[in-house]
Amino acid sequence: PQDESGPTGKNVGDNTGAGASSSRDADALTSGSGGSNEPTDGDSSAASTGQPGDATGSVGSAGGGGVTGGGDAGPTGSAAPGDDPDVIAVNATCTIQGRVTDDWGSPMIGVVVRAVTADGNVVETVTDGRGRYALPGAMPEPDPNSDPGAEPDPVDVSVILSHGTDTGSSFAVMNGDAIVALTASVSRPVASGPNGCDQNFDAWNVQDGMVATPVDTDLWPDATAIYQHILNAEKLAISLGADIDNATRLQVQVWCDGPTLGCDGSISGAFFVAENELAVGSPPIIAMMPARSSANSPGIPDNREYHEYGHYFLWLQTGEIFELPASDTNHGGYYRNTSTRDSFVEGFAEFYSMMVSGKIDGDSRSEIYTIGGDYDLEADRLPWEAEGWWEEFTIAGLLLDLVDADADYTARATGPPGVNILEVSVNAERSGTIVFGKVVNTSPLVVRNVDVTVRYMNDSGEVVGTQVTRVIPEIIAPAREGVFYAAPPAGLAVAAAIATVGGIARADDDDVALELQQLISIITGHERAGASGNTGVSNVAELYDALVGGNGSLTLTGAGVSSSPIDEIFINHGFFADLDGDKKYDPEVDGEIGQSSHPVAQIGGTSYPAIIPRRDPDAFDGAFVTIDTGDGSVEAVIQISMPADGGSGSYAYVTTLSGKDRVELAVPGADQGAEITIITIDKDFKPVIAFRIDADEFHEMVENGTISELQITPIELEPGANIAPPGENVSAIQFNFIVGGIIAALLVIASLVAINRKWGKA
Repeated sequence: PQDESGPTGKNVGDNTGAGASSSRDADALTSGSGGSNEPTDGDSSAASTGQPGDATGSVGSAGGGGVTGGGDAGPTGSAAPGDDPDVIAVNATCTIQGRVTDDWGSPMIGVVVRAVTADGNVVETVTDGRGRYALPGAMPEPDPNSDPGAEPDPVDVSVILSHGTDTGSSFAVMNGDAIVALTASVSRPVASGPNGCDQNFDAWNVQDGMVATPVDTDLWPDATAIYQHILNAEKLAISLGADIDNATRLQVQVWCDGPTLGCDGSISGAFFVAENELAVGSPPIIAMMPARSSANSPGIPDNREYHEYGHYFLWLQTGEIFELPASDTNHGGYYRNTSTRDSFVEGFAEFYSMMVSGKIDGDSRSEIYTIGGDYDLEADRLPWEAEGWWEEFTIAGLLLDLVDADADYTARATGPPGVNILEVSVNAERSGTIVFGKVVNTSPLVVRNVDVTVRYMNDSGEVVGTQVTRVIPEIIAPAREGVFYAAPPAGLAVAAAIATVGGIARADDDDVALELQQLISIITGHERAGASGNTGVSNVAELYDALVGGNGSLTLTGAGVSSSPIDEIFINHGFFADLDGDKKYDPEVDGEIGQSSHPVAQIGGTSYPAIIPRRDPDAFDGAFVTIDTGDGSVEAVIQISMPADGGSGSYAYVTTLSGKDRVELAVPGADQGAEITIITIDKDFKPVIAFRIDADEFHEMVENGTISELQITPIELEPGANIAPPGENVSAIQFNFIVGGIIAALLVIASLVAINRKWGKA
């Protein structure tokens, strides 16, 4: 958690109240003078309506505007105020106060709240650790000579998405030159009722009369989600020693479409630009394209906010931009680039994203990296897979292997508390057996990304197979239900099924478990050979050198050691060939780290297949799969089943397919016994197994050039009697009917297409 001291609130102009002192992540308000400044919680009980409570509080005791803070918002409904006087006098003195929450009712910590009075005075503060704020002195004292029944002058109050005030802001969510803000007018009460000067800002329910600038009000939830994601990424950076307080404020450009940054609304993705990279004096910038503005888009925040912040962190710690060789391209990968520099920089950003997910978000599946689809990076990816695009994911997985341990995966076995299985049924559908189930969230908290483990039983009641699937929707509010689907492996006779909330614990597949801070220090403190004054690992060979003792860093291997766990990790990820089979890097035999090419070799009875060298893509091991739904859209559950290891490497994810969207399906490597299944779902039709293939068969088809056989798969749909998720959680589907029957053709194309991402520092 972030615990550094934040800026002091400012009181600009002729206000009578004292300025509000506030930490960026304080847990209490300290406001005004002379009155009580300790927060007093109100009643936080609430009805289960699915929206956060109001969390209002009472005016403080006499003095210079002290505040008794509002009670914590309940997860749903509204919270009672801390004090409930029968009548507030006309034109009574009151302190503007309230709570700022995001789209899911979580507190917005450290955002600026600013009031501008009718005479132009400005008072501002930042929200505390519960999202609360108070602005003593912002509401002018009543004029004793005014008409008691006259309408008081309102005060404009704005929530400004800057983390800290101008003098101490670490980042701001911006659109062009303006910081994104939401403004409401607050009037002194003119009738009876409690706390008439309370003003809450709730992204879930933006009220009439609120004005968002410089974007539309309905985009406000997206901006708050982006703020929360950047804040999480910053928390990890601070824990790793980043000097955020003395850095130039990071600009987070949302809905970027300005010519200065070269943003193109037709391009999806995001990118990072270092300080002074655009021009002398230009700030560091994370820019996101308009096509990726939705907070619920696939790959967010993993492959957007967290990933780009990883680039920012590496630049902040090293001062290096890590320019590519002239012949290389961003995200070019194994076959297109001459070196591993680009893949290392991108892989580090993906690794940083996983660390934010695991250590800050508490995601028990943080090894699953989301970029459209989900990529299991604990599996030993190889750099030449999937046309070589996976080289950066291979590096991210290598970095993960350096820090993970068994304990990092045991949490997968337990689901969120309060999520319970309601029903499970085995259904013989036309496309095959499909298990359907339902869960309910009985906890008072919103839950996300719920896994379910399904165990299949035969007629004798014996468990004959295990799979992991994912609950739909991926975000479940309190008292709401979700559903799940699973397709048993092909040929498995299933008589019944049992389901438990949670995944399956897996074991770490290596013997190395560095502390994260230790690894980061090795990477950022490494002095590159022949580059005096330049620090920071910039490719895989330098990473190896830094890890095994180069340039005075931590020595992990010693003289006379016959094999090294570090070497084995590099071998497992394909970064050198180990041609003599001793599981140790021998430069004279094994060649340059990161090149990996060698002919067929027979060593000690082991056959080493030929590895195609960099920049020679004559054959590819792996591919993506694309489903084309024509003019319609459909929900899909993608299951990756790994029976060879008892299911521990299995996972699933949910995506929405529309038009000609590509499923970012990363087929596991050969010889792992994996099976990939795609189940399409719609509220008006029964679920359909739209695609299923054994991973070994898939790789064989790629190798033999017969992948075209997967281009078209006709899907027969049965309307009615559906086992579908709640209607409000699923997209409607429009099918093209052909041959006079209820047949919809979903084109399943083995697509060897580059991921479309932005230039340079994407």
